[in-house]
Amino acid sequence: MIRLLVAGAMLSAFGVANVARAEVIPADAGLQAVLGAVNVTVYYHPVKAGYEVVTTASTDQPDSTIRFVSTLAPGQDTIISVPRGVGEAALELHLRRVGDRLEFQRPTS
Repeated sequence: MIRLLVAGAMLSAFGVANVARAEVIPADAGLQAVLGAVNVTVYYHPVKAGYEVVTTASTDQPDSTIRFVSTLAPGQDTIISVPRGVGEAALELHLRRVGDRLEFQRPTS
């Protein structure tokens, strides 16, 4: 028990406890995010094989739109990643299927 308390205090001191909270995306409702110059829209629809997740990304440039479709079973996750400059971490959206819901975590940086 003492080890857990010490570990929790250490993580809190280093800012690890301030992890962004996940948002829940309702089925068939779009969620939008901006990753640098990339606009991203995510929605999902329950199908027999799992949750069909549709991600559309685009910039202000003509013909830059792409769409990615995946199917997530419970416990599976996917990451939408936009690279940045040399030495900079990518901007990432995390999607995770948790039971009967889809959680979405925006980038913190």
